[in-house]
Amino acid sequence: MKSIQINRVIEITIPGFPRNSIFFLIFLLTAAHAIAMGGKINHLPGDANKLVLQGNTLVADDSIPRQLDEVVVKAFNRRQEIVQIPGALTSLGSLVIERENPSVNILPVLQYAPGLFAQQGATNTSRVVIRGTGARVLYATGKIRAYFNNIPLTNTSGITFLEDIDPAIIQSLEIIKGPAPSIYGAGLGGTIVLNARSPRDRVSGIYNSTQVGYYGLLQNSTILDHVKEKYAMSVVYSHAQSDGYRENNEFRRDAITFTSQHNLAPHSTLSVLFGWSDLKSHIPSSIDSLTFINNPRSAAANWQRTRGYEDGSRFMGGVSAEHRINDFVLSELAIFGIWHDEKEVRPFDVFLQKRGTLGASFRAIYNPLPASNIVSVSAGGEVFNETYDYSNFRNADGLGRQGDLFGANKEDVLVSNYFAQVDANPGRFTLSGGININLSQRRYRNIFNNNGPDLSGNYTYGTIVSPRIAAGYQWLRQQSVFISFSHGFAPPSLEETLTPEGTINPEIKPEKSWNLEAGLRGKLLDGALFYDISLYRMVISDLLVAQRVGEDAWVGRNAGQSLHRGIEAELHWVMWRQVTGSWLRFEEVFLRTNLTINDFRFTDFIDRGIDQAGNRIPGVPRQVWFAGLYVSSGSGMYVLPNMRLVGSMAMNDSNTRFTQPYSIASLTAGYKTLILKRMGIDVFIKAENLFDTKYASMVLINAPSFRGASPRYYYPGLPFHLTGGIKIAVK
Repeated sequence: MKSIQINRVIEITIPGFPRNSIFFLIFLLTAAHAIAMGGKINHLPGDANKLVLQGNTLVADDSIPRQLDEVVVKAFNRRQEIVQIPGALTSLGSLVIERENPSVNILPVLQYAPGLFAQQGATNTSRVVIRGTGARVLYATGKIRAYFNNIPLTNTSGITFLEDIDPAIIQSLEIIKGPAPSIYGAGLGGTIVLNARSPRDRVSGIYNSTQVGYYGLLQNSTILDHVKEKYAMSVVYSHAQSDGYRENNEFRRDAITFTSQHNLAPHSTLSVLFGWSDLKSHIPSSIDSLTFINNPRSAAANWQRTRGYEDGSRFMGGVSAEHRINDFVLSELAIFGIWHDEKEVRPFDVFLQKRGTLGASFRAIYNPLPASNIVSVSAGGEVFNETYDYSNFRNADGLGRQGDLFGANKEDVLVSNYFAQVDANPGRFTLSGGININLSQRRYRNIFNNNGPDLSGNYTYGTIVSPRIAAGYQWLRQQSVFISFSHGFAPPSLEETLTPEGTINPEIKPEKSWNLEAGLRGKLLDGALFYDISLYRMVISDLLVAQRVGEDAWVGRNAGQSLHRGIEAELHWVMWRQVTGSWLRFEEVFLRTNLTINDFRFTDFIDRGIDQAGNRIPGVPRQVWFAGLYVSSGSGMYVLPNMRLVGSMAMNDSNTRFTQPYSIASLTAGYKTLILKRMGIDVFIKAENLFDTKYASMVLINAPSFRGASPRYYYPGLPFHLTGGIKIAVK
């Protein structure tokens, strides 16, 4: 045993981070070091008859190696082990989702990805930012793209709906950071790819998860898995409800999802996904600084008076087929449809909208040397048409009653994305080159004119070409370095093209980005430790600025250019993994941590005569650090402490107001066991915001002030709260 004498005390301060959170960092690193130094590196053979509760089912645990699992991703059009990918990418698998135990949506899981910053103001109000893009979108996620089993979650207005997807049906996520032209288009700042539960990875059985917590939280998911030799299916039903921490904050959602996989022939498979959800979520909105300090549980007065809410039904469905034509060619085809029917009661109006989307995606992969897999050529694209009907009614006396119609509009948008890509692996090198071509056309009809200007007509932004070139080099066996250069874009919505007089501004152009990045990743300690570091420099031109001209009215214009620079790093370390039945011995110790450091600034930006060049882009912190340590014993007991440190962020373009840095810690403790060898039980309790930190979980950028009222910048985060849950799986 070693003895250590401490001769001096050193105070550690991380610039931009609160001091009272540093002790938690020291605790995690000290505990990790002590466990690693005190344990052996080898492992014992597993019990081939042992069943463990992993993810959403019971699986056979033949052995528990200390090495990290091989992570194979497909977000760059080619199935490859992540060490071989020449681009910035984070993969979040089923174990991350299982251990995080998200109750209502997938957003808490996103903190495991560096370079991505997620804020949530209410259950239906969130903002996800990748490398600073989308930070200035006011109430939603924009400027990035998302897909769920090839079904686009980004509408033609550029808004992405991640919070709509039930966490119980998500198996994994792949997050592309920076523009990467592919079958998923060429998003301005990146793309999030969600993969649904794969029934083939399960065994037949029933799984149920229930969570209850503070503020009336109740969540229940029931899953039925049925697996045969050539057919597998999963049916998921979930219900979630909450009274909410704040006034006018109630939430309810019911959802049902069906997925299936069929082996039609030796070289053909068919996959089906259908999902329906019905939700109603009240809206407390943002509050001013005095209310944030003195009464954070209150709703904004006008939203409380009208009892503002969002009520909607949503459906998505898709059928995809994969067929290997011969040893050289693999083809894929998917057909999908989406339907949203929503009503939103707001202080200034009652807003009704319906969106219907029908589309298809296709891809062919040609491998001229199938035995060696040295060269791969892929090409394809997606085509979809979206019909968007929306109308505005008066809010009678501001009390939430639907009054007279004063606006009705319809948009038909046809979008086409086509791509081609060539990949080669000569020796230790990986070379990749591709191009994406986008064409879109919008037909707008002003149905309820009311003697105003008739804006009906056809609008297009021309053809947008987005190239990408990347190269990687793998030395030794599991170490690699890469560099890539790529282009992305984000088309404006119709609202962003309107002038203050209500006419179309034909000069509005899509935002465009050029991204240069380099990185290195690999495995150390015989595969027990994975590291990934990326550096990037991205320039966004034709920056769209949404200038508010009314309580719910904005005018968009291209206002200049911004520069995005940063470093992203993540580390996964299996410090100990050993089969044991002892209460006192560790079975697994796993550390996952990431760090984001960035510098996002306007470089050419004049707003209403004020030069903002050099100012920080609001809505995203300069530093974010996250760490989680999973520790389990042979008895089935486990704990998961994690910590997130968030630096200060500007709240407006002029940089006159900033948030305070904050730290959020949580601790999950649970127990897993088997009953009669066929039933797995997992009971846990989760304590969040352990130190009762007061912070803003979301900030309204450039919050205005009307009629002398203080600007409402803040969405208060939850104080200390508890959630308890139980998972039961029966095979």
